[in-house]
Amino acid sequence: MLKILNKKSFKINLSWITFDKLFRGSLNIFLLILLARYLGPEEFGILNYLLALLFLFNVFASFGINPVLVNQIIRNKKYDHELIMNAYYFRIIVSLLNYFIFLFIIYLLNKNEIYFTYTLILGFALVFKSYEIIFSFFEAKLLLKYIVISQLIGFICSFLIVVYSTINNLDNSYLYFALVFDFVIVFLLTNIFYFLRQKKIFVKINFFKINKLLVKSFPILITSLSIYLYMRIDQIMINQLLDEYNLGIYSVSVRYIEIFHFIPKILLISYLPIILKSKKYNLDLANLNSFLFKISLFIILIILISTKTLIPYIFGQFYLESIYTTFILSFSLIFVFFGVANEHWYIDNNFQKYYAINVFLGALINIFLNFLLIPKIGISGAAYSTLLTYFLIIFLFDFINKKTRKLFQIKLKSLKIL
Repeated sequence: MLKILNKKSFKINLSWITFDKLFRGSLNIFLLILLARYLGPEEFGILNYLLALLFLFNVFASFGINPVLVNQIIRNKKYDHELIMNAYYFRIIVSLLNYFIFLFIIYLLNKNEIYFTYTLILGFALVFKSYEIIFSFFEAKLLLKYIVISQLIGFICSFLIVVYSTINNLDNSYLYFALVFDFVIVFLLTNIFYFLRQKKIFVKINFFKINKLLVKSFPILITSLSIYLYMRIDQIMINQLLDEYNLGIYSVSVRYIEIFHFIPKILLISYLPIILKSKKYNLDLANLNSFLFKISLFIILIILISTKTLIPYIFGQFYLESIYTTFILSFSLIFVFFGVANEHWYIDNNFQKYYAINVFLGALINIFLNFLLIPKIGISGAAYSTLLTYFLIIFLFDFINKKTRKLFQIKLKSLKIL
């Protein structure tokens, strides 16, 4: 595709991350199938409802720091260990705070004791996901093998516990412990890999550096929050407006489509440090967009052909109703691929605020559409709302804004099939 793709650093990191996504992704598919079949639509709906809220609070805990930290480390030849550690301190403290808020919100929204029990367990993942700060260092330095090894070991351990729990028909709470155990392992290994490279572990808290980082990160927080809302608010609203059963049906469609989300991510993680230093940034970005667009069309075609047979066969007859929503959501892959490929264009051009505005407006529109359509046409309404929101954010809003119209033109050129 590009001469840059022949660089050794790109190939090494692409190999690591491809192996990780394919191997862990394959296990994740089995895990998804196992949980969906074992729990049934209602319990599977509860799990996905709690996960949706959990990762919403994780967005607050992350505060948008990671992309900014990655860019700063890439652009500075000598990375700032003090900056990384101060970001780490901040992340851990905020994560603990979000854990207690998460418990309180679940208690307010759902008086059912089982919700609160599961939340007590699952909420610990918020604290352990502080390792994402260390991930920023490994990503920027193209040391993706440490991320891959940590996540792989963590996921395998978690997967084995889930399998053991289902085979022995243990209480469902063990499944939640198993999911959290994944994050515990990754947290431990990531810290070991990072601090073995450091002579000094603890540093003094520097409020000036934290404040400077937070100022730059705030637009990313708004963006990440808005993205998460339009990607996950439908699941939360289905649970509140309909019931857990319908959420379980819809979650199968969402998870089935999300299996393919790793494709643009594996390319971008390895490609980003190289493309940011490229003198032909816009041209390279256009080529990347074009390549990903063609891949998305191919995947959509496969989904449309195979879903009618695969979903009832793999997940069971309980989930037949998810076939239609899967068809609708499959077209979201086009927008997801474009979104992942172009997110750093805004950061590189210092246009974070425009992207933040785009996704914030999109999130509000998505919430409105869900309120309008879910009570009328059920989970199909949530799928249509998601698709329309993607179109507005990825294409229409960039066209309307003169500052970002250049990116719209790059995307438009990329839509050529041949």
